[in-house]
Amino acid sequence: MSQELTNAEKIRRLPWYIALYAANNVFGVLTFFGPAFILFLSELKLNNTEIGFLLSLVPFTGLIALVIAPVVPRFGYKRTFVTFWGVRKIFAAGLLLVPWVLSQFGPAALTAYIAFIIGGFALCRAIGETGMYPWAHEFIPNSVRGRYSALNDIMMRLTGIASLAFGSFVLGLSAGIDRFLLLFAVGLVFGLIGVWSATHIPGGAPTRAVQVSYGNLLKVLRDRNFLMYVIGLSVLVIGSTPMGSFLPLFMSREVGLSDSQVVLLNIAATLGGLAATYLVGWAADRYGSKPLLLSGLYLKILMPLAWLLMPRESALSLPVALAVSAVNGGADIAWAIGSGRLLYVKVVPGEKKTEYMSVYYALMGLIGGLSQVAGGSVLDLTAGLSGQFLIFTIDPFFPLFVFGLILTAVSALIFRRVQADSPVSVGEFAGMFIHGNPILALESVFRYYRAKDERSTVVMTERMGQTKSPLTVDELLEALRDPRFNVRFEAIISIARMDSDPRLVDALCHILDGTELSLSVVAAWALGRMGDEQARTSLRHGLDSEYRSIRAHCARALGTLGDQSVVPVLIERLQTETDKGLRIAYSSALGNLKAEAAIPTLLDILKKTENEGARLELALAVARVIGQEHPFIRLLRHMRQDKGTAISQALMATYKHLNGVVPLEVQTLLQENAHVFAREDFEQGVALLVQIIRLLPAEVVPVSARAVLNECADRLTDCGVGRQEYLLLALHALDVAHA
Repeated sequence: MSQELTNAEKIRRLPWYIALYAANNVFGVLTFFGPAFILFLSELKLNNTEIGFLLSLVPFTGLIALVIAPVVPRFGYKRTFVTFWGVRKIFAAGLLLVPWVLSQFGPAALTAYIAFIIGGFALCRAIGETGMYPWAHEFIPNSVRGRYSALNDIMMRLTGIASLAFGSFVLGLSAGIDRFLLLFAVGLVFGLIGVWSATHIPGGAPTRAVQVSYGNLLKVLRDRNFLMYVIGLSVLVIGSTPMGSFLPLFMSREVGLSDSQVVLLNIAATLGGLAATYLVGWAADRYGSKPLLLSGLYLKILMPLAWLLMPRESALSLPVALAVSAVNGGADIAWAIGSGRLLYVKVVPGEKKTEYMSVYYALMGLIGGLSQVAGGSVLDLTAGLSGQFLIFTIDPFFPLFVFGLILTAVSALIFRRVQADSPVSVGEFAGMFIHGNPILALESVFRYYRAKDERSTVVMTERMGQTKSPLTVDELLEALRDPRFNVRFEAIISIARMDSDPRLVDALCHILDGTELSLSVVAAWALGRMGDEQARTSLRHGLDSEYRSIRAHCARALGTLGDQSVVPVLIERLQTETDKGLRIAYSSALGNLKAEAAIPTLLDILKKTENEGARLELALAVARVIGQEHPFIRLLRHMRQDKGTAISQALMATYKHLNGVVPLEVQTLLQENAHVFAREDFEQGVALLVQIIRLLPAEVVPVSARAVLNECADRLTDCGVGRQEYLLLALHALDVAHA
């Protein structure tokens, strides 16, 4: 039955899994896995070594997974989990009898009793989770695993915040053991609710199709990728688990926070994780697990330093601790979702989930238990440690934090060698939040999916392009496939505003090569605007399109891209082309390509063109060939504001640069011509300019500019000031002469 479940059916039943872990989270926070339990053990006067030993029982029992793995599939993953998850609540209820045991049998017996309670609880937990890991691999579709993990984490954090707030309130009411017993009782109620929720989760039926042998369990360790994952995780657990477990004691004993304030730190960490959870889950499904995993680890490396530099016995202690806890919560959620998703999606093969997850669970239990025992022992050994080293205060917790920092860094190096589930690197992932406007991008993406009509979708598509953020690439690609024409059109415009991305370029090339003419034209323009050389092949192909508009835009785009290979083709076509639009497009492209061989043809077309706008574009194409376009455009703008003054200033600049280079007669004429234009005597000014061009020595002017100057002189003689583009070109060519 479990194998016949569709993804739709699985997704429909996932809320029960969320309910299970939300309720179980309340149980865990108020009992064995919250700061209250550490404070409870400290209240019972147990030393650090004893606390470390008791905490180690929970992970150590994970070794049972290796023994029961062959039996679990036949008994059923679901039945295994529900049965032992329920039985463990009976052991947890034994915590309520602690005062009675203490009064009847004394402190020595109490330690043994608590060890029995924790051991029985941990054993049932380990057996139940041996069933849960392969069961979760079965009923959670990989396509939504990251988002589901994020949603599940959000619910757990919300319930965790409520539980911690309740715990802080209760612990602040009084002193003594009774306040802890109240927390344990409330936690047990929610634990039973979680077990009931688990019965509604699909799949996990008994099966004999899965054959697990002890030999197969050993073969798992031959998987290099799995081994690297486990080694990296083991190093991290050894470094961070003791540090995290004894952090409440550090805050209480060394920093000077009260018990209720220590619980507030967990709330801050929960809120920090909550703020990042949905984004992390969304990013994991979208960009892969490894970038999130490593990003979380890099942040976690900084946490021990932050704890070591905490202000102590100060009014700032609590605010600083809350801020660091919030950052730590965000790092933890990035690490947790990234590592968990990578484990299920890439590290563990689906067909061998039972063997792999059993070995994984057992190894993590062994390493986790050893780390707890070692952490408690180290704290007792360093009990008398004190002093000052540079800016660091030396105390019994100092070695834990130092080792935590070093081992977390080593773990990050190991995880870099684990196979990724996507081609996105950490650097590329981080770059997505540096380039453009990531906040506006995420908001636009969210609102894009919530847009209810075409107009709203077009607006959001436009905004995504304005962000220039790589975070919107997938949505822009989605918009290109939208059935609404206006959305597709706007998507192309928005993509043109983006930095070049291979997927966006490929998509535009596909549109250019397609049959939707109105979009192909815009795609050609967009490819030119983006400036990615990857588009050259498609644009060259577009030069042979049966549609003139596509040929024109492809030519312009290739000119923008600087594709010199098309120069001979464009010159040849320009000489025979009769369509005015194509002639202008080819000319503009050749101007961008600085094709000097095209100057005679360009000048001939300019001579025959009547449209003023087209003449200016042609003049600009010639100007680009012989020089840079900026001086030409700047002079044009100045002439539109004050024609006479602009020309006069241009001539005086030429005079200063040619002074001593050209004959005295030319220098004198340049000065005189500048004064004539300043008086706005344009007819006399044009006549003098033609005379200057004729007298200018050939060696002063480059060959290409000389041809342009001669043409300008001829046309100004014929037309006077009626053809402004020739006056512009002449001044531009003179500027090139003295450059």
